[in-house]
Amino acid sequence: MDPTTFRDPIVQNAYAAAAKVKRVLYQQPCYCHCDRSIGHQSLLDCYVGKHASVCDVCMKETFYAYEQTQKKKTAVQIRTGIESGEWQQVDISKYQSVPPRQ
Repeated sequence: MDPTTFRDPIVQNAYAAAAKVKRVLYQQPCYCHCDRSIGHQSLLDCYVGKHASVCDVCMKETFYAYEQTQKKKTAVQIRTGIESGEWQQVDISKYQSVPPRQ
């Protein structure tokens, strides 16, 4: 979904980050258990609709995956970090401002 669909800057940044790391997100689990409740197959599925916009778990995992991608980590390494709970340490407050459009 287009990040500008949402008013909250953190949500906008989460959707923008998800768009940048799609290939990584489709290989990641989501720990909000949306796989059980709404049939999602990967973290990327959370961004097809509005689910991620109301889920801090999805957004934190996405920011974690985005940050780790910037550090040149592989999808496997990122998955290991997600599975071990490293995503829980993400400070989403640094995503409170939306960068200017280019």
